[in-house]
Amino acid sequence: MDTDTDTDNARKRLGILRERDFRHYWTARALSLVGDYAFRTAFATHIISVSGSASTLATATAVLLVPSLVFYLVGGAVGDRTRSRRAVMVGADLTRFVILLLITGVTWWTSDLVLIVALAVLIGVADGFFQPVSFAYMLEITPKEKLVAANSALSVGQQVGLIGGPLVGGFMVSLVGASATFAFDAVTFLLSAILLLLVRTSRKTGEERRPGTAEPDPVTEDGAGGEPVTGARRLRQVGADVAQAGRYVVGLRWLLVSLVVGACTNAVYAGVLDVSVPLIMAPEGTSEGRSLGTFYALQGIGALAGAVVLAKLTVRRIGPALFLALALMALALAATGVIGGGAGALAMAFVYGMGLHFFNSIFPSLLQERVPESLLSRVGSLAFLGFNGLMPLGALLMGPLVTALDARGAAAWAGLAATLVSLAALMSADVRRLTAQSPEPDTGTRPDPADGDEDAVTRL
Repeated sequence: MDTDTDTDNARKRLGILRERDFRHYWTARALSLVGDYAFRTAFATHIISVSGSASTLATATAVLLVPSLVFYLVGGAVGDRTRSRRAVMVGADLTRFVILLLITGVTWWTSDLVLIVALAVLIGVADGFFQPVSFAYMLEITPKEKLVAANSALSVGQQVGLIGGPLVGGFMVSLVGASATFAFDAVTFLLSAILLLLVRTSRKTGEERRPGTAEPDPVTEDGAGGEPVTGARRLRQVGADVAQAGRYVVGLRWLLVSLVVGACTNAVYAGVLDVSVPLIMAPEGTSEGRSLGTFYALQGIGALAGAVVLAKLTVRRIGPALFLALALMALALAATGVIGGGAGALAMAFVYGMGLHFFNSIFPSLLQERVPESLLSRVGSLAFLGFNGLMPLGALLMGPLVTALDARGAAAWAGLAATLVSLAALMSADVRRLTAQSPEPDTGTRPDPADGDEDAVTRL
């Protein structure tokens, strides 16, 4: 009797992870994230060991950031058209497994960084397909009433990867070298693919995702009057929809300020975290990988601490809290440059992680509360591209800045500049007045489905 009670309690604690299919999916995602973050640590320290050049590290990092940004949109389109999202995900995992095996071999036999970076770019391409497809795949393996619990579990899995990956990568690269660490990342993708294959038949088929159509490809649907929707016509409509969302963003000053400030600060964060911090924490390269891995891991620990703190707070003045969180992150990076390596820098990584969780929790909620549902997906996509679009440029520019000021000076000045930009957002009255409220009124932004003219777009 006591055994049965203990079993029931254990199942309750597992929550959504009690479900076999989701448990396989969750484990696959967590494993691949551990490998991703281990790769990040090994990649940066290996480049430092081979080249000793800040410019080389900056260029390589910038190149790696581009593919996922470009192919994220393509991957989203594939995810909506394919009959089997799981097949796309398994294919992406197996592709990354093969590429990482090639990187492992190249790293073992040669020090040619150009070939390693070229292969690593292909990992970003595969990731651009996997991420949006996996986001939609959740609906196929998780009942709607359990989506909140499932997303919460995935968030925990992400923190597992963010904490465990850098630690594993840092210790491995210090003890056995970059090649073995890349091989470890390859194994995580192979295991992820196997676990995804173990997921049973999904809850929804392609036809059920588009009820009433014999063929799930959206291009084959009829337009107004029963005429086929041509690719050119659909492309024009997509362009009109994106332009409509753009006008909405421009019309809301708080949102426009958020995207501009977020783009600038994210560029700084990418440059400091991917270029300056590796040179500060691991100036000798792979032999000091443990220090860099610990720095990255403490960001994840800080994010978990931020989650605990935020759960106990009631944030009323959302606008100031949002940009003060950004300023806190920037100040932490500036302080890392001033302090240099050691325990002080690790403490700043923890502070950065706390600010990151605050921002990543507040801003999406703000969008969901204030943007009309008819525009939410498009505005969300513009926000993603806005926040991340300048990251490659930020990493690229950090190279000459490090050459001119050294790694610590570049981190300090760049972090200070990002702090000032974040605080400047508070000069906007629209930002200062931001509080939780009902959605912004939808002032005619929804396209009229009864209008057969694909070029007709209602003005804001």
